[in-house]
Amino acid sequence: MARGSREENIRQIIDMEDRIARCGRCKSLIKCVRKPSLGKGELDPDLMMIFEYDNHFTRDVNNLIVLRNMVKKELNLDKIYHTFITRCQPKACVTRNSMSCYTDTRLLDKDNHCLLNGRDCEGIPVRPADEEIIACLPFLLEEIAILNPAYILLFGSRVAEYMLKSWGIFDTEEDRTVYMINDTRIILAPDGEQFTDGYCQRISQQIRNFTSL
Repeated sequence: MARGSREENIRQIIDMEDRIARCGRCKSLIKCVRKPSLGKGELDPDLMMIFEYDNHFTRDVNNLIVLRNMVKKELNLDKIYHTFITRCQPKACVTRNSMSCYTDTRLLDKDNHCLLNGRDCEGIPVRPADEEIIACLPFLLEEIAILNPAYILLFGSRVAEYMLKSWGIFDTEEDRTVYMINDTRIILAPDGEQFTDGYCQRISQQIRNFTSL
């Protein structure tokens, strides 16, 4: 698939993000989500980084800067975009669970205050369930189709499992970190917190080996 112009990508991404904001697939989940996590970065990217969800690591902009710089240095790529396989952060919430709350409306205001108790949200972030990943996956596949990066970097085994299966790859090879889907190189990586210069160098070498085959 040919890469679209940046202007066309912007138009399509805005349309997709509007639909994400209005999504009601996970009715119990969205009650305690102020806004969904959206992709950020260059909209005509060379490489797309995909995380499982927006957690404490990805919310620290310094961590993302470190990852971007490693990738730029070792893979010689400048335009980078990052996004998430799950858009809404699941939370364990004592307040919500202790009340008989049957409303379908959101329970957080624009300042992240809980409408049930008037305090700041006290929900504890937890990893997304399989059902929540599956519900969100079509948005990510659409995002990839719009931006059509030359490289996709998958952070974590769970992201790798769901994405490879969505592309029809069910049998993976031990120690293999690079796959080709159409014209895009798919790169497997550990979670962002375990991604090091050494691992990035290993990926760079495997890409060179892959290209020379």
